[in-house]
This record gives sequence, structure tokens and C-alpha cells, in this order.
Amino acid sequence: MKDDRLRQPIDSHYMHALGTATFCFAICEWNAVYCAERIRPGSLGTFIKDEFTAGKIAQKLINLTRNMPKTAERNELIAVAQAFAALVPLRNSILHAKPCTGPNGKARISNTKVFEIADFQDAADAFSACSIQLNCLLHGFLSTYKPRYSPHYKG
Repeated sequence: MKDDRLRQPIDSHYMHALGTATFCFAICEWNAVYCAERIRPGSLGTFIKDEFTAGKIAQKLINLTRNMPKTAERNELIAVAQAFAALVPLRNSILHAKPCTGPNGKARISNTKVFEIADFQDAADAFSACSIQLNCLLHGFLSTYKPRYSPHYKG
């Protein structure tokens, strides 16, 4: 029914922190997708069609970067792709958590631990730092990158 959500024991500050972390990961994930698309045109369609998970996107990006010509920028991209892959378990632990009552008696979510606002803020910062690096490479190095193996590449 309309407004039933208002009957849930939701703290607005907690939900804001959870939503911010979730949104920051979404931005990071799509920066990873767009980097993969620049490296191998057509990747975006594959990710969407095959409903790639964040973990599969991370692995695909790592694999694509390994096949690029060896440059300092490629090494940076590999490191950022690996950082993105390392963030996926944190994202999963947040988004696949279960509702619980925290030690403070308030509604929380937990997985291997009870998440508090500071945990979401730390996660959002980590997701954002990776996203910013991916975005810099996307609009810097990868903006002029010419893929070697692509049906769309005319080189």
C-alpha cells in the first residue's frame, strides 16, 4: 500500500549513507564498463546482454588490460582494474546483507559484521577513489586508444 515504507524502522541518516555507498559503486562500475568498451568496442553490449555481475565486469576489464600494448598507462589501468575487482566483495557484502538489530538497538544490516554509517562512508570513499581513477583513464589515455582487436576498429 502507499506509504507502507514509512512503517519500516529506517533511520534517514543510515539510509543516506547506505544509498550513497550504493550509488558511488554504481558510478565506479559503469566507469569500469566504459573503460572496457574503449579497450574492446562491443563489450558494453555483451555486459548488458549477458547480465554481467560486477565481479565478471572486473575480471573482463583485467583480462582486456592484459592484452593491451605495454605502456605506463596500461600498467596504471591494470592496477585500477585490480582495485575495482578488490572492491566487489565489499559491495557484495553491503548489497547482499541481511537486516538485523545492531548492538545499539537500531535497525541495521549485517553480513560478516554489522554495518554502521562510518562503514558506508568508508566504502563510498573507496568506491569513489577507484571511480575517479577509472574516469581519468577513460577520458585521458583511453580517449585516444586504438583497439588492436575489434570488429569496429579500422586500423
